[in-house]
Amino acid sequence: MRTTRILKPGVLVTIEVKPDEKLHFIIGSVSDDYRILTCELITEEPRSIDLNKGDKVILVCLSEDGVFRFLAQVQEIKQDPVNLTLALSREASHLQRRKFFRLSEPLVRARYRQITDPVDIYNDELKEAAVKNLSGNGTALVIPVEDELAVGTPVRVEMDVAGQNINLIGEVIRCTSNEPINGMSLLCIQFSLIEERDRDRIIGHLFKEQIKRAGRRSRPYRSI
Repeated sequence: MRTTRILKPGVLVTIEVKPDEKLHFIIGSVSDDYRILTCELITEEPRSIDLNKGDKVILVCLSEDGVFRFLAQVQEIKQDPVNLTLALSREASHLQRRKFFRLSEPLVRARYRQITDPVDIYNDELKEAAVKNLSGNGTALVIPVEDELAVGTPVRVEMDVAGQNINLIGEVIRCTSNEPINGMSLLCIQFSLIEERDRDRIIGHLFKEQIKRAGRRSRPYRSI
């Protein structure tokens, strides 16, 4: 199946307008040959964006098969609200989801435990920790300064992601004292042992939460 066929009306996508500017859109219509699509910005702001006909943008779409990146050219732009008509290149590049999505302060609960013995992997005595940020590749937990762990320390992490319990093993890659506030530390953990389906669940949840934060609006779309 051609990768362009994952682009359908109602699908949420991220468009990289500039290297440091990513906006969330919803697809309104797609031509029969999957070369032209219309999409609308799903947030109330901005009411206009700095794009012109002929400009190149990058469209990113999450699907069950991964994250795909399409090169596109602006065919038409309408402001307030922002609507785009894009011409897509036929080829798409596949991105590693773990590297693409990272969300600050996600709605995820976490518990952790230092592993000093193989038995610790099964021990239910874990410490609660606030999640500062999360991606498919790692997380940063906010912990008391007195609970700091050394770089390289293996840890067991348990997360409640959208009602699903995820267990994984990670390794401390950094621990920053008095961050984000005095008396607390930021414990940065890289996932080293995680089921790919659990990684996908994390990424899917982050994507949905990111879109939900953006504030979806519903508008009628014109057909091509």
